[in-house]
Amino acid sequence: MKKALSVILILCLFASCASTSPSVSPGDGELLPSPPPSEAPPPSEEPLEIIDLGEYDLMGGIHIDQLGYRPGDPKRAVIPEEESAFIIARVSDGAVLYKGTPSEPKISLAALETVRVADFSGFGEPGEYILCAGEGRSYPFLIAENPYGGLRKATLDFFHYQKCGVDLDAGPWSHPACHAAPAFVLDAEGEKTGEEKEVSGGWHDAGDYGRYIVPAAQTVAQLLLAYEMAPNPDPEVLDAVWFELEWMLKMQDEATGGVHHKVSCKNFNALDQMPQNERGELVLTPVSATATADFAAAMAMASRFYPGYEEILMDAARAAWQWCLDHPDAPGFRNPRGVSTGEYGDGNSADERFWAACELFAATGEEAFHDYIKAGDLHTGLGWNNMGTYGLVAYLLHAGDRADADLTAGMKSRLQNACREILDRYRADPYGISLGENYYWGSNMAVGNNAMTLILGHLLLDDAPGYTEAALDHMHYLMGVNALSQGYISGFGSKAMENPHHRPSVAVGQTVPGMVAGGPNGNTNNDPTLKKFCEGLPPMKCYIDHIDSYASNEITIYWNSPVYFVLALLDL
Repeated sequence: MKKALSVILILCLFASCASTSPSVSPGDGELLPSPPPSEAPPPSEEPLEIIDLGEYDLMGGIHIDQLGYRPGDPKRAVIPEEESAFIIARVSDGAVLYKGTPSEPKISLAALETVRVADFSGFGEPGEYILCAGEGRSYPFLIAENPYGGLRKATLDFFHYQKCGVDLDAGPWSHPACHAAPAFVLDAEGEKTGEEKEVSGGWHDAGDYGRYIVPAAQTVAQLLLAYEMAPNPDPEVLDAVWFELEWMLKMQDEATGGVHHKVSCKNFNALDQMPQNERGELVLTPVSATATADFAAAMAMASRFYPGYEEILMDAARAAWQWCLDHPDAPGFRNPRGVSTGEYGDGNSADERFWAACELFAATGEEAFHDYIKAGDLHTGLGWNNMGTYGLVAYLLHAGDRADADLTAGMKSRLQNACREILDRYRADPYGISLGENYYWGSNMAVGNNAMTLILGHLLLDDAPGYTEAALDHMHYLMGVNALSQGYISGFGSKAMENPHHRPSVAVGQTVPGMVAGGPNGNTNNDPTLKKFCEGLPPMKCYIDHIDSYASNEITIYWNSPVYFVLALLDL
């Protein structure tokens, strides 16, 4: 499908922002500006020396991206404080092609350690290498035009493995149609209303088999923005997202326009059961304000991607919006009595309503939606409980000549402030990450969302120095530049996550590839397994690759989607 002219203009602006790289037309796949010239001398064409790599031990204190780096990209690793030099050696023959001096010691409060940063951005000769410091070595890594190989595809293919309600052809994880029975509608007290509703389809949300509107909306938005804004979009995105949208449409109450919050069994099933073996009754929880506003936004947004279904999507969006107007003080969602599956409770729907108004204005140009935006507060956030940045993006990309100048300036200011806060934390951390000391359940979602925010800032703001370089460093963190040298995406890296809290993977005994783990979680009390192995550790180290660690090693659709966005926008 053709992209809007405004998006093409944004991509042109993006290319022009790369002040140290040549001008590139949209679609050339060049997003990152070339790094500034390194102060280190260029590598010699001849080896500086030959070493025996067998004499170097794999050292847990040397942290590197285990997939690698593109030749022109910044390249940084983290090494122990006591090492004052490092070398880059070729795996095939031990030829040392680069020698460097690391940074001065830097403190990582999140890891409670002092380290040095080994910057070898000035080295770009393609090949497979190992970084050595002292008597230790890193995992091997590539310098190549496409060091990440099939990672981007795998993070998108993940959504296929999560399909519900259909016969799934997915190798070892294939299964017959699941969760196809009608769901019993519950009232707020957990009692059946007597109504049943057919709501098959969509993606299983996480390591469990529930399906929830609120995180679905975040995922849909991030995938569609990736398709809309990437220099080389993947056409498979539209089919993947449509599968979820069809299910979301079933979740709307035809009589009122409100949207049921979720469908699941009342309780989670055993960890080693495939989805077709979950036999409990399906229950449909009451309508919620956050689900309804998110639904209105997602449907209005989707209308520009699926012109053949525009009328259906917009009718659904308008009906949901009317419910929001009719219920301005609707309370936040809470699980009905007897239901213990994922709650996604959020007592404040203002940010979801803001996003919906922005998407509806972008889709229709109607001043009623514009007036709503002007009369309310601006919001930021890309996570399921703070969705405001999607509204900023919708308005800044698609309001066009209908845009209000003051509103536009205010939105850009809010986005810029969000980016600067991320950058401040990023620059203070030797691991090149922006979480500070706040590692919580699903911290890797914050890693992806922060990187996504920086990329959106680069695209939409006039002054965005270093934003994409910082976003790329967030991907390096996920692939091993962290205090555990842990690769957090299944199937990729020398030390990849292998034991997710993910029912199909546990049931089959084989891990689905391309899944993003939740990541370190400093609140170990949430999880007995995490508490057993990690209590007392600094937050960046509170992670265990174990099937029972739901608070650090579960997976979700909305942890994959921001990582996919970043991979697509950086054209990795």
